[in-house]
Amino acid sequence: MNTKRVGQILREAREDKKLSVKDVAKETNIAAKYIIALETEDYSQFPAETFALGFLKNYASYLKLDTAMLLNLYRGEQIEESQAPLEELTRPTTTPFSLDRNKIISLVSLFLFVISAYIIYISFEDSGSVSMDDDNTEVSQNVEPTNSSDIPSGINFVNQSVPENASVPFILTEDRGVSFSVNNQQCKMFIKGVSNGKANLGFNIFPEKNVYFFQTAEGEETILSYKIEELSSLRRDIRVVTQAVTEKSAKVLVTLKEEREGVAVKSPVGDVPIQVTLFFSKPSYVEFVLDGQMGERGLVSAGEVKHLEARDRLEIKVGDGGAVEMVQNGKERVVLGKPGKLVKKIFIRKPNPYDSTQSIIGELGE
Repeated sequence: MNTKRVGQILREAREDKKLSVKDVAKETNIAAKYIIALETEDYSQFPAETFALGFLKNYASYLKLDTAMLLNLYRGEQIEESQAPLEELTRPTTTPFSLDRNKIISLVSLFLFVISAYIIYISFEDSGSVSMDDDNTEVSQNVEPTNSSDIPSGINFVNQSVPENASVPFILTEDRGVSFSVNNQQCKMFIKGVSNGKANLGFNIFPEKNVYFFQTAEGEETILSYKIEELSSLRRDIRVVTQAVTEKSAKVLVTLKEEREGVAVKSPVGDVPIQVTLFFSKPSYVEFVLDGQMGERGLVSAGEVKHLEARDRLEIKVGDGGAVEMVQNGKERVVLGKPGKLVKKIFIRKPNPYDSTQSIIGELGE
């Protein structure tokens, strides 16, 4: 996924071609101040957004860049900066003073770095105080549980479905985890690190803040069970088989096992999760929010398929509605919206007016 912004991409492309702003202005007939505005993302210089889009398209074409990708990235950046993700209504806020956006980002990044460093330091302190006497310790499973106050920052979680009677492979890297639903519980799995051929994996059950960590090596099986004290709220067992471990990643096979006895899922009879599959024919910016948790956010490439699942609320935002087709809970496959237009979809669970024992899935605004 591209992490560069529009202005950076334009500026680097121009500099790679050894061109000055004056050279570009002369060749494209675009005023120098507008070229600088595009590279610095100061869109207030343009009389209207139509002008900004037109100049961006011409400039990208002149630099022989992917015009469609840049336009989608521009729309995505405008979505991020001007709206809260997938809220039906935005509430204007005022502050007694304004700060430079780059300074705010730097301060937040510094704060997160300090917190992460502190967590790592505490983890090392805890691990250093544990006795490693293998001769006097009987281990029934290769699971080493520890607790953490939060999921490490910087991990992007991709949503996947784990159907009944099937095993699904997850590929976990330092910056990519997996989010999936287990009996209407949203769970997350990620890798914290690799040491001596063993991957240190983390498992979290939303909305709990603590993370359960366990170590596993290639070919080993781990059972995440509600019988484990740290996972007592889990509604069914999860079988994790490690297929491969590298220096910075792990591939695991995940299977749902038996449900917890004597614990009823807190949902009406006959409920099914909200399930949406998106098919991308062209690149498009997206944002997904599942039961209040931010999922994927960024540019999705053409040809990709996204499987989303939530219990009570699923929010989808797509920068180019014509680039995406959708299947929602087995319904007919449809185009999400008009080409080049921003589309927002919010699916919610609500009571069935004809049967109080069940609920139905509806779209907000219907």
